[in-house]
Amino acid sequence: MTYPLPRWLVTLYKSPWTAVIIVAILGLIGTLNHSMWRDEMNVWLIARDSPSWSAFVENIHYDRAHPGLWHLLVAMLYQLFGHPVAMQIFHWLLAMGSVLLIWRCSPFRQWQKWLMTFGYLPFYEHLLIARNYAVAMLLLFAICALWPQRQRAYWPLAGLLVLLANSNVYALLIAIALAITLGLELLFDAKLRHSWLDIAFSAALIIGGYAMALYFILPPSDVAGQALESYVTGLDMRHLLRTIGRVFGGYYVIIPNGSRYLDLIVCGAIALASCYVAILKLVKKPYALVFYLLGNGIILVFTYAKFMPSAVRHYGNIYLVLIAALWLAHHYAPSPAITQYLPALERRALSSQRWFSWAFGLILTAHFLGGIFLFTMDLSIPYSASRATAAYMRQANLQDEFIVASRDAQMASLSGYFNRPFYFPERQAIGSYTLFFKGVRNEVNEPEVIRQVTQLLTEHPKILMVLSKELREPTDGLTIEPIKSFTKAWQNEEYYLYWVTAAP
Repeated sequence: MTYPLPRWLVTLYKSPWTAVIIVAILGLIGTLNHSMWRDEMNVWLIARDSPSWSAFVENIHYDRAHPGLWHLLVAMLYQLFGHPVAMQIFHWLLAMGSVLLIWRCSPFRQWQKWLMTFGYLPFYEHLLIARNYAVAMLLLFAICALWPQRQRAYWPLAGLLVLLANSNVYALLIAIALAITLGLELLFDAKLRHSWLDIAFSAALIIGGYAMALYFILPPSDVAGQALESYVTGLDMRHLLRTIGRVFGGYYVIIPNGSRYLDLIVCGAIALASCYVAILKLVKKPYALVFYLLGNGIILVFTYAKFMPSAVRHYGNIYLVLIAALWLAHHYAPSPAITQYLPALERRALSSQRWFSWAFGLILTAHFLGGIFLFTMDLSIPYSASRATAAYMRQANLQDEFIVASRDAQMASLSGYFNRPFYFPERQAIGSYTLFFKGVRNEVNEPEVIRQVTQLLTEHPKILMVLSKELREPTDGLTIEPIKSFTKAWQNEEYYLYWVTAAP
């Protein structure tokens, strides 16, 4: 015997505001609880501690090949509010904008929207971790929602594409695929060529905006040689399987073990099968299919040739390409442009609809489980120990001490929360943010840190030393007193505090 659900529960399930309000409340709690780590705080520190506007622009150029939109937004927040929590609240608002677009504008079914809303990207990565990916997701969804606007004018879409391109590297790759899709559609559909002035202005806007993004992404001339020489050009089967495995990671939130061929083969087969049924789903919507193939192709070529990190957040962009392609497909009527030449493909497309529904449901479920699990983990385990360490240092009145901190990269979040710079042995200077592309720092080992501390003791009778790893080497000639350690952290941002004085 089955029992009908209460009417009020059905109403809540169907209302778009139910999910939005739930995510807003839980997201705000999670955001305020989240302890930011170095990749989040480093942008805030660049805005806070760059000595001039020209230095700020230069620092963006050296900051891990990111475009400048997020840096500019964070700089505005710093000028208005002066506290890094403002960046987190603003990031939460961006995530809420994406959720609102999913519920108010996307063509997906109710249960799909629920799974999507609480998925890995909207409910965790692009909600809690304040980086430039959330603004890209919001802009991509806005482009999908405003896609029919091109029938009246292209410049609104062009403006959004420029902002998307200047969000992050992967957003630029997706923006390139979208621009090519628009160009092909314009080439083959005369009805869309309504105003050559609008088309010319939009094209100029896109070219200029994409060029600006490339300016900040491409390494500066003083490091271009070492940055551009590490491309993979030949065919390497393991490397190719690892690249395809990133599609599996983007769809199912698990990166396969790159050292095991069996993992790579199984996950690669599942990833390719998922892509195949998605292609069949889109085959009667040629322009959406073009975007899907271009978006995935450009990202995978970039991954194979240049950059293959192990973090799922990078390959969540492959998932976003799928979502955007399905969203764009909703704006088009079915077309036989492809299937008229490949009738067998049409038959396969009709017979594969159920397979796609299963695959897409599995992808959404994997993202849902990943989002719920990681959101819960962030509530229980600090992402970084920096906030707890800074709170202790303030409580212990250590603000006026001379502080030597190493490794500098792990100290960025601590500097942000403690609201002051430190002496970094990696640079042999006072600083806060870290620029890996700029040749002003060198990695140092523990003996080198101790050597510099020993020299600094000639100017400072007592030094507070903060290390990201526990001190293990013998320290002849120094008296080192452990103060406190903070080791509860999800990322590798642990902190060990010591008083250092010259031995009597």
